[in-house]
Amino acid sequence: MLNETLYLVAWLLFVAAQAQNSIKSKTNGLDGWAGFKLWIKAQWVNLATRAFFSGLAYGFMINTFAAKIQAAGFTVGSHAIAGASGYAVNGALYQFFGYFPGLRVEMADLAPPAPPINTGNIAIAGFAGVAGGPAMNTNMPQTGGEPPKGP
Repeated sequence: MLNETLYLVAWLLFVAAQAQNSIKSKTNGLDGWAGFKLWIKAQWVNLATRAFFSGLAYGFMINTFAAKIQAAGFTVGSHAIAGASGYAVNGALYQFFGYFPGLRVEMADLAPPAPPINTGNIAIAGFAGVAGGPAMNTNMPQTGGEPPKGP
């Protein structure tokens, strides 16, 4: 029972890390608890599919992982194998299912990031000379036009 619990905890840990990375990303508009709920709502089919196939792969992953570790001459406890397997199978399925458009969720399309705030000559979300920021060449007039002529 402990091995199954560790497998599940590791599987959920991968999901939590994935959700946190998505929420903290600047490429979408997710933020806080509301962003997490939107992420779960958008990802539920993907997560359910990964959970189903992870459950099917439980025995195979545990036995394969243990056989490979033991063949290499290492002794690792079954609890560590269960935890590593749960995390690994979720990560592998995440990558694999990314190839299927029906299971891929683009959070930037569902929750687009806020546009940069432009305050005159300096864009908050931009860099100097980019997205409406100040000109890179300080010899250039800030209103546009030609550079100053030589002496």
